[in-house]
Amino acid sequence: MGRYERSIKIAFDKLSGEILDADEIFDITKEAFEIRRKYHEKNLLLSCYECDQDLMVSGSKYDRLHFKHKPGHGNCVLADGNLSPKELDKFTNILKSKESDRHKQLKNKIGELLLEVDGVDKLSIAIDSRFIIRDGEKRRPDVYCRYHEKELVFEIQLSDLSLGYILSRHDFYRKNGMYLIWILDNFDIHNQNTLERDIKYLTKYENFFKLNESAQTFNLDCEYKFPFLTPDNKLLTKWLKKSVSLSQVKFDSESYQIYYYNFGDNKSKTEAYQRTIAKDLVENDRKKADEQRFSNATLKTNNIIKEIKELRKVKSQDFNSVSIQISKLDEYELQVFNSTLGFADKLKSNISPIFKWLKTAKKDDAAFIRFILRCDVIEFDINDTDKDGKTAFQAAHENKDIYKYIPIKLLFQRGYRLTESDEIFFSEFQGHDSKDKNDKITIYKLYNKLTDKTLVESVCTHSKLLFIIESARQKEIIGFNYKPTEWIAFSNNAIQYYSKYWEYIELAFKHFGIWNILTDSDKNGTFAKKVHAFYSEMSEQDFDFDDVFRDIYPELTYLHEGS
Repeated sequence: MGRYERSIKIAFDKLSGEILDADEIFDITKEAFEIRRKYHEKNLLLSCYECDQDLMVSGSKYDRLHFKHKPGHGNCVLADGNLSPKELDKFTNILKSKESDRHKQLKNKIGELLLEVDGVDKLSIAIDSRFIIRDGEKRRPDVYCRYHEKELVFEIQLSDLSLGYILSRHDFYRKNGMYLIWILDNFDIHNQNTLERDIKYLTKYENFFKLNESAQTFNLDCEYKFPFLTPDNKLLTKWLKKSVSLSQVKFDSESYQIYYYNFGDNKSKTEAYQRTIAKDLVENDRKKADEQRFSNATLKTNNIIKEIKELRKVKSQDFNSVSIQISKLDEYELQVFNSTLGFADKLKSNISPIFKWLKTAKKDDAAFIRFILRCDVIEFDINDTDKDGKTAFQAAHENKDIYKYIPIKLLFQRGYRLTESDEIFFSEFQGHDSKDKNDKITIYKLYNKLTDKTLVESVCTHSKLLFIIESARQKEIIGFNYKPTEWIAFSNNAIQYYSKYWEYIELAFKHFGIWNILTDSDKNGTFAKKVHAFYSEMSEQDFDFDDVFRDIYPELTYLHEGS
């Protein structure tokens, strides 16, 4: 099934020069239809703020009014379906920020100062008014100019930008031979947020640029990282600041970035000098250090193992103190610890330790096994089997003494992969009714589908929400007490009790074809009323489900060939 066209949250009215926010104007029915009337009377000339292509006011039986690209439009990141609801919301906020007073002040100031720069083609200067069009793609930089036959584009950062937004700009301008200069505004060089680190690591130079507003001519305050050696031959870095003109910066014609100081190359040179200084001393010092390091790691390892044995001996239910000690081990100490334990090696009986413990443990041993499963730095193969091919999943279920005390999700958090024999085993397993089995195996399969096993707990937390999406995907109601044909009742329940996640549910319903089923079977209009009521007073959407959604359902986030 093809992806449906995504609605656009903001539009630019070329007649009034105003930005229209769909979440504001379409929430009030009277205002919404006033906008629609103006559009059809041609008193609005709507365009996409990102790509400048024409927009229309659209709506359908169940959807509220919204902005949408006209049929046959070209590429636009806001319409191609590659953004999740969270990313789309973030991208929209970026575009809104471009109309703030501070943003306008900075881009106008840059444009004015560039007029006096020797080498800048004055007629080429464009302030938020020139679209760069290449191979069907469009970008509108905040400021554009030509400088000594080089094309420069300036992008001003005031709000939080996603890495996807940054890379889309960076890749587009680099591909088309234009030098992209990010102008930051309010940031702390010693307390960089994710955005600033994303920009910094685009190149090896690690230069930040900010407009020097106190200068009478065009100057950029460049903050750059500087490497140096201490008297005891340690390599450190510090941040320095320099106000520079365009004539003082260098232009990298491969990355199409400017820089004042080449941190990457100078760091490499400093490291080479450091190695030269330390050449005669390093071998002897390293040998002594390694001996001492191994001795310290062995001592820590033996103390931890001794405490584990004592806790097991007294059947302790609290292994927290041991977990804290293990968490404090560094990478080398962990290697010594795991080598000493030897859990990654099979025992003489050819059975891995975890499998043996799951088979033979008693109720009092459950706390120890939970500790082992949760301590992910202890190395062993969770997917190992015994000589008969039985898995840890099966062993945990068969051991009646510990089954109720060992959450199966711990296996999946350790990276367990559900097998076909596990599914057959569980279908025949006694102790669960048919519905309970179906619900549990559905959750197990979702655990299994995760590429990021740290999200297992989130799957458990959002199990009911996932049952709704799985029901849409499988076209069979799962996890709820509805008859197979009760799609309207099922969907009414979803929009009423899971309204905070409706954008995700609606996306799944439309992609997997349930929306069409609802349209055809909603004879009494109950679902239509629910949808209308929801959009009349739309609740704030919750995005804490986004990571699980993107991991399990990539087909709803990325446009795949043949989808």
